[in-house]
Amino acid sequence: MIALLFAAAAAATPAQPVCVRMQPAAGFEGWGRAAGTALAVDKAAALKLDPASKVRFDPPLTRKPKPNTYGGYFPLTVANAGRYRVALSEGAWVDAVNHGKRLKSAAHMHGPACSGIAKIVAFDLPAGRSWLQVSEAGEPAISAMVSSH
Repeated sequence: MIALLFAAAAAATPAQPVCVRMQPAAGFEGWGRAAGTALAVDKAAALKLDPASKVRFDPPLTRKPKPNTYGGYFPLTVANAGRYRVALSEGAWVDAVNHGKRLKSAAHMHGPACSGIAKIVAFDLPAGRSWLQVSEAGEPAISAMVSSH
């Protein structure tokens, strides 16, 4: 009887992929390689986050940071206007900001299985400097990458 219950539970649970090695995601081939500490297009970055309640977000977040979460505010310069995708290693919230205004995301999705990417959000960025606001992260560091592809 117990064996039947385990078999039924296993059949009802969708199979999770067993990742033997990381599989690169299109446009994020540099993901997981030695990372810098600042955002740059097509380069992986290991970003240090602070307790979200202590970060000065500009513009302010639309919701109060959850307790025990982390965030940060990071500059990003792009040479050409266009659609850029932002990958994160965990399911944190990310906003793009330009001239003090939050930009609407163009698309969002989960990262592919076995890629190490939890979330990808696309933004249409103007040429020049914008900022990425990361909030609601569960850890004081996050891997990130901005792809122009």
